[in-house]
Amino acid sequence: MPLIKKAAFLSSILLFQCAAVIFSTVMFLDGRYAGKVQQGITVNDVPVGGLSPVEAVQRLESTIPDPPLSALRIKDAGKSYVIYLPDIDGIYDYRSTIEEALAYGKKGNIFDRFTSTPQLRAAPIDLAIKIAFSEEKLAEKLKCLKDEWETPAEDAEVKLSDDKVIITPEKKGYSLDLEKTLEQVSRDLAGGNLNVAASGRILEPPISTSDLNGIDTLLSEYITTFNNSDENRSHNIALASAAINGTLLKPGEVFSLNRQLGPRLAESGYLEAPVFIGNGLSLDFGGGVCQVATTLYNTVLLSDLEVVERYPHPQPVSYVSPGRDATIAGDYLDLKFTNNTGAPVYISSLLESGKSGTLTVSIFGEEKSKSHTVRITSEKTVFEPKVIVVEDNSLPEGETEVVNSGRAGYEARVYREVVVDGQVQSRNQISSDYYISEDKIVHVGPKPEGTVKK
Repeated sequence: MPLIKKAAFLSSILLFQCAAVIFSTVMFLDGRYAGKVQQGITVNDVPVGGLSPVEAVQRLESTIPDPPLSALRIKDAGKSYVIYLPDIDGIYDYRSTIEEALAYGKKGNIFDRFTSTPQLRAAPIDLAIKIAFSEEKLAEKLKCLKDEWETPAEDAEVKLSDDKVIITPEKKGYSLDLEKTLEQVSRDLAGGNLNVAASGRILEPPISTSDLNGIDTLLSEYITTFNNSDENRSHNIALASAAINGTLLKPGEVFSLNRQLGPRLAESGYLEAPVFIGNGLSLDFGGGVCQVATTLYNTVLLSDLEVVERYPHPQPVSYVSPGRDATIAGDYLDLKFTNNTGAPVYISSLLESGKSGTLTVSIFGEEKSKSHTVRITSEKTVFEPKVIVVEDNSLPEGETEVVNSGRAGYEARVYREVVVDGQVQSRNQISSDYYISEDKIVHVGPKPEGTVKK
């Protein structure tokens, strides 16, 4: 027989003998540990190797009794929450733990089973004791955790305190994924792990302190008042005010009040209140929002920002002089302006209650110069209403009745003046609005008989 063939034959015989030894060893060990836990396995540092399932369970029960104050600790994002096992009917599951220990080293192929015993002798395995609990009670506890941990992100804010601009830093929020957390906690707790990570995420606020860099002064503010007794209108003003409060505009950015507020509908929380429809007042959702538009418009004018779009009411309003008002409607009448400064501007809108409600809109930005101010002036021409006399036979002779008291009309011209060191540097007309007068209607009774008509 050639040498190479003889060597291959001998190698085959050797491999066969090794395989036979491994097989015999595995069979011996399987027989030796049939129905018993392999040596080298512990549970919470309690040796259970060589014991039958019944013996192993008894040893665990006598060595590791259920501690009444065992606690599950859930952590994430620097937060910590404790659930005591008795509150979720948590107990040690000795039998399931020993079933896992019993199966260790007795699964897999022959090589895996052959190597498991020496591996256990070299590096013993300590298993965590499993825990049984009420899934329903755990879910209820995690709902409480969600209520406690859930926090919205808070924007950095600009405020005025003692005539100084104060920037309040932002606050990060937190959102818990309840379903994923329940799944994770249930799996880890069942496996005996009492320290579990929740599944959540940090909420970053849209406006951070760094976004407000450059804002160091109050550019302007404007105040209007309203009647608190009109609850629906006051409610709508509060909604619109909150919607624009905290708005940040970057240099060159265009602000749209319609876009900022969204549709003024019942679904958005708005109530019915008087609004101008045509030349008259009618009830509609969102009545009162135009007072927010007007207050913001005047603040924009005083801040020397560029007005892109603005519409007056068909009639003068009570809270500003003619020509200083602004109205919005649907998505076709809007108030728009551009941040034409080289720094961000920040809008603050706040309500105060009292005998009358007070709406204050402020705009903060970068200071140009202490000697630079903006002044808004106006001129108006008054058109007195015509008096229309109508003979009314239903009235007694010589008696009069004012059916419509009429209303004066106006032509209002508004100017913006830039004043530097007390001197007017520029004066530009911003708008010219015309408010139609309304005739005064007077009914008079018939004249006595014999009166000559002229």
